[in-house]
Amino acid sequence: MTDIDELLSIIENPTRRKILEYLTKEPSYPLRLSKELGISQQAVMKNLALMEQTGMLTSYTEESSMGPRRTVYAPRQHFTLMIDLHGNMFTARVISSGENTEAESTIADAEEAMRRLQELDSRIAELDAERAELMDERDSMMNAINQAIRTVEDPAQRKELYRKLDENIGENKDKEA
Repeated sequence: MTDIDELLSIIENPTRRKILEYLTKEPSYPLRLSKELGISQQAVMKNLALMEQTGMLTSYTEESSMGPRRTVYAPRQHFTLMIDLHGNMFTARVISSGENTEAESTIADAEEAMRRLQELDSRIAELDAERAELMDERDSMMNAINQAIRTVEDPAQRKELYRKLDENIGENKDKEA
């Protein structure tokens, strides 16, 4: 899912967020989701269908020890939604990391897995802090550039400077993609 408007419309709903949070822990079927989350089965079914239709979830059938086969739902995609709002910048983008795969873990015991998870979470927190510092520095640079451009008296020249700035920013965005 790369359409940010569609993604935001899906995750803006608290019921869908609850369902997604549960499904990231384990795949589940509608009746269990309804009971675990305290949401009507009709609401669960409606939201599961919408999220599957948009490609956020996938489903498969499995045998049930208590009756007919049941449909089980699981997340289908891995992505990060990133929104930046600073004095001189607004960006919203989806960074996709591929589809969900059921790869077996290479870590043999739970203790080792928990240690590795802590390492990964720590590294992600470090990267987030570094990114925040870079965004603050970028915002300061944009303030300085915008102030300098605003001092230019000739409107045509000021417009051209803004065009060049936008062009430069656009080139940097193209390199990221």
